[in-house]
Amino acid sequence: KETFMNEESSDAIDRILDEVQVPLDHPQFYSRLFTAVINHRKRQMANDGNNFKRLLCEEYNKLSQRLDRTQIQDSTAVRNVLKTRRLANLLINDKGELNISSLPALIEMHKKCLYSLGPDRQYDAYRQEHILKVLQLLNDRKELQRQLKLISRPYSHKQAEQMIRDTLQLPPNTSITDAHTRRAVLSAWLCYLRQNVGSCFATAPAIIVHDELPEQFLKDLAEMLNTGRMKRTFGGIEYSVPMSISSGSGDLRKLVRMPRTLVPGAPELWQSPGIMYALEAAGLIDAEMPLRQKIIELKRMIQKALKTYPKPGDAFAISPEDLLSEILLQHLELSRQDIEDYLNRPQGMIHSGLLMQVQTASAKNGNKGETCAHYLQLFEIAKSGFKSLAENALLKAWEFTLASFAETKADFAKWNLYSSLGLRPDDKHGIGPAMIEVIQAKLNDANAKVEEIQSEYEQVYTQVKYLESRIRQASTEKELVWLKAEYQSRGQEFYTLQEIRDKNHNRAKRFAGLYDVLIDIYYNLFPNYFQEVFDADMRDVAVGQYDDSPAGFRLLYKHGRSNTSLWSRIYTPSEFIQALSSFFIVSENEVAADPRLEGLQEDISAIITRIVTQIKTDEFLESAFTRMASAHQGRMVKNPLENLDKIDKKPWAYTSGGSMATLVSCYFKREQKPTETARWVENELELLGFLVDSIRQIPYKITEEYITNPRKSMLMHSPTHAFMLKPGYPLMREGWQNEALSYIWARDQMLTPMQKFVSNLRYNDLQIASLLRIVCEELPHDFQARFKELTRSPPAQLSSSEFHNYLFSLIQHDPQLRTLTFILDIETLIDSTLYTHSPFTAPYHLRERVEAIFQAIPYIKNEEKVRLLKLFDRLSQRVSGNYVASAQQLQDICCALICLNSLCPTTQFDMHRLIAQAAQKLGFAMPTALNFADTNWNKEEFAFVVNPGTTKFELWCMDPIGTKGFPMFSWSQWLNGSRKDIPWGIYNRPNEYN
Repeated sequence: KETFMNEESSDAIDRILDEVQVPLDHPQFYSRLFTAVINHRKRQMANDGNNFKRLLCEEYNKLSQRLDRTQIQDSTAVRNVLKTRRLANLLINDKGELNISSLPALIEMHKKCLYSLGPDRQYDAYRQEHILKVLQLLNDRKELQRQLKLISRPYSHKQAEQMIRDTLQLPPNTSITDAHTRRAVLSAWLCYLRQNVGSCFATAPAIIVHDELPEQFLKDLAEMLNTGRMKRTFGGIEYSVPMSISSGSGDLRKLVRMPRTLVPGAPELWQSPGIMYALEAAGLIDAEMPLRQKIIELKRMIQKALKTYPKPGDAFAISPEDLLSEILLQHLELSRQDIEDYLNRPQGMIHSGLLMQVQTASAKNGNKGETCAHYLQLFEIAKSGFKSLAENALLKAWEFTLASFAETKADFAKWNLYSSLGLRPDDKHGIGPAMIEVIQAKLNDANAKVEEIQSEYEQVYTQVKYLESRIRQASTEKELVWLKAEYQSRGQEFYTLQEIRDKNHNRAKRFAGLYDVLIDIYYNLFPNYFQEVFDADMRDVAVGQYDDSPAGFRLLYKHGRSNTSLWSRIYTPSEFIQALSSFFIVSENEVAADPRLEGLQEDISAIITRIVTQIKTDEFLESAFTRMASAHQGRMVKNPLENLDKIDKKPWAYTSGGSMATLVSCYFKREQKPTETARWVENELELLGFLVDSIRQIPYKITEEYITNPRKSMLMHSPTHAFMLKPGYPLMREGWQNEALSYIWARDQMLTPMQKFVSNLRYNDLQIASLLRIVCEELPHDFQARFKELTRSPPAQLSSSEFHNYLFSLIQHDPQLRTLTFILDIETLIDSTLYTHSPFTAPYHLRERVEAIFQAIPYIKNEEKVRLLKLFDRLSQRVSGNYVASAQQLQDICCALICLNSLCPTTQFDMHRLIAQAAQKLGFAMPTALNFADTNWNKEEFAFVVNPGTTKFELWCMDPIGTKGFPMFSWSQWLNGSRKDIPWGIYNRPNEYN
């Protein structure tokens, strides 16, 4: 039987190698072999009816190749979203019941194919481990099963229902059931949470809740879907935030540099699965067409759109969002001006059109308003389709809902809305002066009446006193009777005038204090009608790629209703004015009902009328921008109403630092901010020492948890980014468990060995040529020819730092290539290439190094090592004598051999990590990086390395196994001591956010 199996395996290997058709040293050998093994696996499983097994072994290979080729959406994220969505659909049946009995077998199956052996699949490892963890929790903990079972569909919340449709990719008219809702929630729990907008202050704590506090995560989703909000009550105050109606923009705004006319080598956007799926969802591409025809049709649409795209030049940057917009505009024969005119029409003229359901053909043949409305519908459908491929909509909506806790304030005076209204009496063109104007007029009128009556009062008083004197001196009974009658008449008049005078006097006194009373009433009413919430779609935010703390917050108007689905977010100046006007009109009865204003109802109406009139003036809106600029010490933009795009802090939308401390305090119901240790640093070695010393100060009972669970997180922030420290990572743990001074340990154990390794790096002509080729492939196509010409005769021998200086100087001083520095970070590209591919392996050392790596991996049995080397000998027969393998290529060869030998694209062991660790230990790759934190970004971790290009100890972004990365040059000001105003910080009491 064993002989038969060996023969069968040998035949299968022969067929796979015939399918690969390229030698070991070919750049596509690894990917082609992996594809061939996947095809072999599919043929083996063709008749296997176990849907769970088929799903767990699914690699989405062709889809991944198209994603990697276009580089718009990350294939790692797409594989994770597709797998978790499908797994949730399989685990929960149409009745909404969880298939508990299948969990044990499913867990065992998942363990056997936990790690992929494909190119760059090291990024999938954490995602796969998270899926396994969730399945084990579901199987082991009945309370989590009950929590999932108690989740029901949302009622009277259309946005929540649409979020579930987007999560599960359901057709637009699907009626949402309990089963749909539970599937969406389970898929959100299974899916790996990553940051994609300026929400790091929320993403870091959200990841901790999602990954480490599953009970709380499920409670949040149940509350959010059932009530449309999330609440926290502590210290006698209730904090409530509405459910985010957006799942963010995803990769819609990622810029791709495109030539106006498609040429060979241009980014192949027509291969993009996301763009294709978006247009399928919008009905512009037939979903039933063969893939090849879809690609041809999409290429035609893109070519047409690029020719008319309103950007100057032969090449320009375009985002998928703008590309989809241009394609839809051309399809419906509209211009951008048509859409702008349509949106700028009065609200009543727009509303009915937006609600119309129109088919494509009738829209094109109908009136322009209906066609514009149809465009807006299709555009939203297309964007949702694009995002749903790479993101779990419900998971992102929960993250962004949580983000709003960062701006939940009890003090309205701190709101931007308060700053913009102009409530102070001296705020020119504000609400305050308008109120004062009416109140002052009322006060003057009351005082005038008091003065007028006082004059009459004094005259009557004189007459009364005169009559009193006459009565005492009356000589006859007849005179006395007449005087008494006259005295009584004048007395009544006197008391009437006194009453009227006092009434007007009291009225004047009430007017004198009316402004303060009204301000107090409105101060308390505003938070009931308005709220500032995180806006993931906000375009007003412009930040650097890796400085993403600034976040967008938007004002919403509640209309005095408790149902969050009826609340309106404010996007334009007209909506801001309408919301304010509505507030003052709607709240009039509440204001007039205040006991302090009894009897002043007509006066209150007059004041409110004056306020609404003032709000609708251009002067009020312009002065609001002036007040906002003054409140934030910002620069005032000239003609603000004509330059709204240049103002990042508007009364209804503004950028904020996004306070993680406020969010953590509010979300975890703490009256105090979390404990933090913080400092500024002068270099990376000092930063590492700060991390090690901070962890050493934590009680052992807490640090023990990080030894037991190395993936457990601790909140941390740089001056511009919030992320998660990982004290349990091996080298970090070694640092804080070591008794030596942190600086001494870092210098002796990390810095010195790394620098020694880098100082010994030398490249010969073949290795230099290989490095230049790798760099060239990363450049835009229109620069590659010039680069090849310029680097045709490089030096024959260079060290790593010499290579960096040679190439960077060459590009900087060439007129044609100099513009590359505005498109790419050239230094980053050079240093990243050096790190990933150094050192090289000569052909005569290749076999012994492959063997040494396999010998260093304990999970590979001896008989397997023999077969692996035989496969290598067979494949290396056609290798060119000039072939030099980089460190990355050496590791790829090892992965490819294991994949071919097992005839399986997956394994139960993390071979990418094991091979990398072996290569690093043996000196066949750069020394092991000190990974110390999760960035929150899609794939990278923070690490300390010695840069081979600069030979300095630096902070880098690295893959989880420390083989690929790039330097964080953009953070140099936070690492060299030049900026001491904002420190690095660690929330070193994790029990405070647990």
